[in-house]
Amino acid sequence: MKLRPVWLVNPDVASRLLPLRKALFDTVIFDEASQMPIEYALPTLYRSRNMIVSGDEKQMPPTAFFTSRVESDEADVYEGQDAEQDLDDEERESVSESWNRREIKDCPDLLQLAKTVLPPTTLQIHYRSAYRELIQFSNASFYVNKLSVPARHPADEIRRVRPIEVLRADGIYEDQTNRTEAELVAASLRRIWLEATGAIPTVGVVTFNRKQADLIEEVLEDLAEQDPAFRQAISRERDRVEGGEDMGFFVKNVENVQGDERDVIVFSSTFGRNAQGTFRRSFGVLGQAGGERRLNVAVTRARQKVLLVTSIPVPLISDLLSTRRQATTPRDYLQAYFEYARCISEGELDAARALLSRLTPEQRSAARHEKLQDGLEEAVAEEIRALGWEPSPVNEEGAFGLDFAIEDPRTGLYGIGIECDAPRDPLLANARAREMWRPAVLRRSIPVIHRVSSHRWHHEPAIERERLRRAIVNAMGAKS
Repeated sequence: MKLRPVWLVNPDVASRLLPLRKALFDTVIFDEASQMPIEYALPTLYRSRNMIVSGDEKQMPPTAFFTSRVESDEADVYEGQDAEQDLDDEERESVSESWNRREIKDCPDLLQLAKTVLPPTTLQIHYRSAYRELIQFSNASFYVNKLSVPARHPADEIRRVRPIEVLRADGIYEDQTNRTEAELVAASLRRIWLEATGAIPTVGVVTFNRKQADLIEEVLEDLAEQDPAFRQAISRERDRVEGGEDMGFFVKNVENVQGDERDVIVFSSTFGRNAQGTFRRSFGVLGQAGGERRLNVAVTRARQKVLLVTSIPVPLISDLLSTRRQATTPRDYLQAYFEYARCISEGELDAARALLSRLTPEQRSAARHEKLQDGLEEAVAEEIRALGWEPSPVNEEGAFGLDFAIEDPRTGLYGIGIECDAPRDPLLANARAREMWRPAVLRRSIPVIHRVSSHRWHHEPAIERERLRRAIVNAMGAKS
């Protein structure tokens, strides 16, 4: 333990390898605890003085293929009338012990159990997505818009880049597979790897069931045999490593993709009409209880782009879009995501925002603070227009909210962000977070951040206006 004080193992290896000694470790950290059954966690908990449980209750639950038989057998005992009536004392004690074990099993995972006894801390910043459109569906549907997302781009740039792109395959769903989609996925991968200009993105393929993943692997092998350039590309991408981390190409079903991330995620939604033209609203694990959690995992794996290859007739998934009710079932969320993806793909950004507003079950409780500098915002906007630029209002709460941004015509991106006085979000209570961390994160998408002081604007208006003009000129160049 002195030579190797930090151990990275899964619970099974910990049980097999480490001495069963109480408090063997000072601290044990469980990651992805939403996938950790209680019984798998107990041996490692015994070996720790302190524990930290990390996970997301909106993501994947444990996959319990091996417990259903036991629970079913127990249910026959407990749910029958007068089940214990004819048992002797020893049998009754055995039943009691089994029932106690059942209560622990009724707690679905370590994360849920830990929430009942440990103080929670919630992460509120989302870094992965280069475009906020990649995370906004999950933010609205599952996180009550509490995630602060620093990435920000003009609407025209979103329409040009299309961070979510839908490709209609409209193939036939047969034997739990869709060959048309598999072939379209292969063609898309060939285009990404062989026709891309600049850096080649890392890629992963996600399917909605295991059989489709196997079919896509077969189609890729066939294409590699016919196309030497593609064979070389896929071989290179499968073994790709960046910064010492495995970034290799993969094909996985939605059940085992949690924890992965790639620049581009290609979806094959698989389901569609059968050979007789009938669409059956069966979506495997995505249509069952907890299916929305699997959907949440699947749609948040991409850093730059989601490519959705689908044959699903979206209006037939659910009746959510044709009614005014809130989303309640896994099928509702599935339909909402497909419609959201279509809106982003076709550049209908206002329609996408309207859809997201329906999905938020409750708005953020903390209303935006009443700012005394509303008049200042109007004055700053007028000053920017007087300098020949059009300020774009950035109406967002959170740690990365700005008052205005100005689009640089040379790049089509925001060239400068302008804020009126210091932000007041609780995450920015200390000066280091407010003055160093926040600007550094914002500069990933907006290169220049300028702050206008209401005090100086009132007491030294000429100087503060000149500071604003100089900041815009330095960032954007002089307006001709």
